[in-house]
Amino acid sequence: MEFDFISSFPPVTRVYLLLSFIINALCFSKIINGISLLLNLKLVIQHHNFWRLFSHLFYFGETGIKSIFYIFFFSRYSKALESVSFQGRGFEYLYLLITGNSLMLLMKLFVREATFLGPGITSMVVYIWGKKNAQQQINLVNLIHIKGSSLPLILMVSSWFLRQKTLKSDIMGMIAGHLYFYLEEIYPRLNGGQKVLSNEKMLKKLILM
Repeated sequence: MEFDFISSFPPVTRVYLLLSFIINALCFSKIINGISLLLNLKLVIQHHNFWRLFSHLFYFGETGIKSIFYIFFFSRYSKALESVSFQGRGFEYLYLLITGNSLMLLMKLFVREATFLGPGITSMVVYIWGKKNAQQQINLVNLIHIKGSSLPLILMVSSWFLRQKTLKSDIMGMIAGHLYFYLEEIYPRLNGGQKVLSNEKMLKKLILM
């Protein structure tokens, strides 16, 4: 039954969730120190902690309502995005996540407080899903009905209302999502189909080598 639940997720979302669960469980059990996963560009450059360029994406801070909140949102909307908008295009969806991480790494140069961006990647996925499903009605806790385009804002307001330290990561994720959506969806329409972002073919070649 558990395997059926896990296998119900498309491949990229499934791998991300498994890594997130494992890493957060290891941190909760004190087997891994969460500090060793945080994004610190100084340690990356001076001490060659290259894993920090990616490990910060799977860590959501101290285990609690906050981390469950973000994992739930990622699992729901990443599954929806990969299953529908990127159906059969797993490498392209993986390329989206890598591009989002790269954009947030650039923003990190100006936002020192953002040390783990699991919330940011969740915010980016929700933002892109909201853009692609702007008119879809969403029922929140059986009380409030909103459009898909409003969901990223609700996520950010919830983070602010709960006084989470992840608000800046949320905003960075929304900015990364907006940049990706503009460069991938809007800019080509204005310039005869020409894309700014490279396609996923080189990524596919690297993985399948």
